[in-house]
Amino acid sequence: MGLHVASILQRAATDVPDRVALIDLGAAGETSEQWTYREWDHAASCWARWLLQSDVRDGERVALFCGNGLGFAAQWFGVVYAGCTVVPIPVMSSVDEVRHRLEHARCRVLVCDPARLDVARAAIGNVAPRPILVLDADVATDGSSVVSRTRADSNANSSDANSSNANSSNANSSDDDEATAMILYTSGTTGQAKGACISHRALSKHTQVLTERVLELGADDRVLGVLPLTHSYGCRMLLLAVAHARATAVLMPRFDAVRSLSVMESERITWVPAVPTMFAAWSEAVDADPKLRPSTSLRWAMSAGAPIADALVVRAEAALGVEVRQAYGMTEATLSTVNGPSSARVLGCVGTAVPGVSLRVVNDDGEDVMPGTTGEVWVRGHNTMSGYLDDVAATETSMSDGWLRSGDVGRIDADGNLWIVDRIKDLIIRGGFNIVPAEVEAALAEHPAVAEVAVIGRPDEYYGEEVVAFVVRRADTALEAAELLAWCESRLSKLKRPREVVFLERFPLGPSGKILKRELRNRDWSKDGAS
Repeated sequence: MGLHVASILQRAATDVPDRVALIDLGAAGETSEQWTYREWDHAASCWARWLLQSDVRDGERVALFCGNGLGFAAQWFGVVYAGCTVVPIPVMSSVDEVRHRLEHARCRVLVCDPARLDVARAAIGNVAPRPILVLDADVATDGSSVVSRTRADSNANSSDANSSNANSSNANSSDDDEATAMILYTSGTTGQAKGACISHRALSKHTQVLTERVLELGADDRVLGVLPLTHSYGCRMLLLAVAHARATAVLMPRFDAVRSLSVMESERITWVPAVPTMFAAWSEAVDADPKLRPSTSLRWAMSAGAPIADALVVRAEAALGVEVRQAYGMTEATLSTVNGPSSARVLGCVGTAVPGVSLRVVNDDGEDVMPGTTGEVWVRGHNTMSGYLDDVAATETSMSDGWLRSGDVGRIDADGNLWIVDRIKDLIIRGGFNIVPAEVEAALAEHPAVAEVAVIGRPDEYYGEEVVAFVVRRADTALEAAELLAWCESRLSKLKRPREVVFLERFPLGPSGKILKRELRNRDWSKDGAS
């Protein structure tokens, strides 16, 4: 199968069929479940068989709108086993956000869990043609009945249909390593989210290099699974890297600082990939109760997904008792650099380039700058996307001769270490999630009392950044912050809603009349408060 991503799990199931691959702890108080690699592979095969029996064809797209657990792990590989493309949808997405992904990717099937059924049904309502809606019921192990389903498409075929293509775990009708395995929607600085197309080769090759040469994961490792599997970071670390290493992932349905610290101890966790907000929560929990500090089973921890303050790294290392090392990447070029365990931990540094990945730091003319000089970071390698789905213009703007323009300002020192110092893109990263200011601004601007609005990210020790809205009221209106925040509840997902509203008489403007957001960012927040 070459570098087809399905081979990662299939080879593990062949090599170590009886090794425990996944432990699903479920919600607090629930009984945990676990799968061996044989069982994981078999469950994925059942999903692939069901898709093929439902006349889902090679290359069609299947959206997964589900929380962390065994079901998602089986569904993800089941989709690629069937030769289809996975379209993960973050579980916190609003109706409009789900609808956009379904429409833009032209998804044939939407798989959701019961907790998100109402959102899924509302999103499907205006999608044409409407995809099959599948409820995430228990995955069958006999292959006879994989899921329950509701018919959202009058032309959808029955799941009982016979198909000569309903094969076992080798059910792949395409061996093209360059075909798209997954479409991840990533927020740009303007407009709707774009779909980054990730090939089988990009997933497989990067997983191999990361696991074997950078992360140094092995079969004895037990990885804490608190990252969302619907995101690039979580999917790659908790499913792909774990399977390639023949390790064990211990999955939690949602992040809980106290419970996850307890799990680190009880499950003898050896490695933790997380985002800065999680490290902040662990630090606060241990400060409040030092008995929560885990034992020495941990080898190291990795922070990625958003910038992490040096002070927080120090606090987190004291709380966890191991080094916290940084990594850098983006949805379009995941984990391009890692400050891995084979090198000394360098505070503030995001590491050196992953083998097979090249970095450049360039000036405004696209020319390389001298070591130690700041410029825009460009990335090229097996980890980059193929391009944006159905958006040639955006692809050409973001990529040149295989180089991906990151939009981040950084510098590379004499030892090859990358330091990220700023962002060019007007993007807010809150707790590892990308937020487009223009999307928030559009929702706020719809309020009849809003004359002008600008949204920025304010530095925050816990989340990295918080969403702040600056608003100029319309004349003769008495708009208050509480009313505007309530207005956002039905229009934006929770993580995108502003945490502060600051009312201004007028905005600072540049010569062209453009709002000077840099002046808003430079505000003295110690003296300012929300209005």
